[in-house]
Amino acid sequence: MRSSKKNTNLRILVIGCTPLARKVIALIEKMATVVGVVNLYPDLGLKKANYDFLSEFSIRRPQDIHWTRDINGKKTLNWIANRRPDLIIQCGWSQIFKSALLRLPRYFCIGIHPAPLPKGRGAAVINWKIIEGGGKWGNSLFVMEEKPDIGDILDFELFVIEPRDNVQTVYLKVDRTALKMLRRTLPKIGKNTFSRIPQDEKKATRYCRRRPEDGLMDIRWNSKKILRYIRALAHPYPGAFFQTIYGQLIIWQGEAGAKDKKAIPGTILNIEPGHGLRLKTGVNGSIWLTQVTPPDDVECWVDDWALEKKIKAGEILIKTKE
Repeated sequence: MRSSKKNTNLRILVIGCTPLARKVIALIEKMATVVGVVNLYPDLGLKKANYDFLSEFSIRRPQDIHWTRDINGKKTLNWIANRRPDLIIQCGWSQIFKSALLRLPRYFCIGIHPAPLPKGRGAAVINWKIIEGGGKWGNSLFVMEEKPDIGDILDFELFVIEPRDNVQTVYLKVDRTALKMLRRTLPKIGKNTFSRIPQDEKKATRYCRRRPEDGLMDIRWNSKKILRYIRALAHPYPGAFFQTIYGQLIIWQGEAGAKDKKAIPGTILNIEPGHGLRLKTGVNGSIWLTQVTPPDDVECWVDDWALEKKIKAGEILIKTKE
């Protein structure tokens, strides 16, 4: 098996608390020297949807990992400075890097942003893009500045958000393309042959942060929009949900159903053991719900829950406001 070329000239520090950080560390250990890793304390990290404890690195190299609550705090800055990094690579860190941190590496801090910058700056980018319908998208490697997502582009890799994707599978594409870009770019930085392309501010767009309560869906929406929400907020996110007559029903999986022109939205059309529960939606549509978390329950097949609750076809599960 062909191994990556070792570049011993680069001393790299990783700041990250996501599965991507774990993969980046493994790659860099083959290509260069990992001088340290900064992770978020678990009590804060567990509040994030995509947190990774980085247990393998923590156990294997405990002296080389630093836990922090504030990436710009004095103790953290001193720890990083003592590692004398040539580069810092940031993977999924939500705190803004201030100027004191950005000045620490010999070269610069590299950000990985899941969008074709300058399009798609901001937060919850993949969630929003799935909700919008997906399509051609991409991943950017860029030089970090104090204002988020505005720095020069170092590399870009295209990927496509497909109808079969949910947020988890899209993040696998994000991780894979990030590793491709780092394989290309790190040797160029080591040889000082890299290029920096300024972003065109006229083309910039931005997404805003999402909260768990933003996952509430309206059964009067068309089935395609509902299914996009479900895919966009699947694990490891909190899930899209309906407010039903039984309480909050989180939907993890679903599929399009046949058209129905008679029933009102929110009506149960079918309950099929081994398949799911079909609900009437807006615009003469319907959806099959399959995997859910019912109120005061744990994740399960929706038909099992419905049969246990003695729910029947023809009942109105979700009441709509006039």
